[in-house]
Amino acid sequence: MMTETEKTSRCPVLDDRLSTAAAYVRQGGVVCDIGTDHAYIPIYLLCRGICSHAVASDVNEGPLARARQHAGEYGTAEKIAFYLSDGLDTVEPEKNGVTDICICGMGGELTASILERGEYTRRENIQLILQPMSSAYELRTYCTAAGYSIRDEKLCEANGKIYSCMSVYYTGQKEEYTEAELLLGKRNIEKREPLFAEYVKRHLASLEKKIRGRTAGGLDISYETALHRELTEIIGKEG
Repeated sequence: MMTETEKTSRCPVLDDRLSTAAAYVRQGGVVCDIGTDHAYIPIYLLCRGICSHAVASDVNEGPLARARQHAGEYGTAEKIAFYLSDGLDTVEPEKNGVTDICICGMGGELTASILERGEYTRRENIQLILQPMSSAYELRTYCTAAGYSIRDEKLCEANGKIYSCMSVYYTGQKEEYTEAELLLGKRNIEKREPLFAEYVKRHLASLEKKIRGRTAGGLDISYETALHRELTEIIGKEG
């Protein structure tokens, strides 16, 4: 059992995936962590003094109970408002003064559906920190068409997988992206961080597998081959 001093002085260690998301939260902001699971991100931000209070929600009671327990172990439970909620449906972001909404660990299509239902995500100066576990293409497609601007992206790696974390704000203006930009992230292409080359290679490998399958089935591969060519040109610029 930890003492009260140990509870407040200790801070959970985040892996690269979660620490990348946490790094986007603004100093003095109030984070709302959707699908919080163990509440690692809110606890970390509170322990570091980045946030003075936070909101944590999950669609299932089991993970939410774990989040409460975990927060108690770090002496932060009193600083977190816990909600049993599907996305933002029953969360009270305005009441809690939420400035940054974190949605990590979900598929891109599910994340898009949460944004679509969540009117608060379209408020001025509300930052959305989105880190899809899959279907990043679909999430970027939704955001660019629905008036959400992807201000920044950062690649990170955890358990052998590469993820992209997005900092997103609603502007109401649609943005034009190429197919390669939707797949890789326009900001990732611009920044070309150390993980970028491997990120592109993995997408190329996936495309090549799809091309082989469609070819074997006698299906049209013009879209896939054009996209493969575009990605190959992008990776060629690495040198």
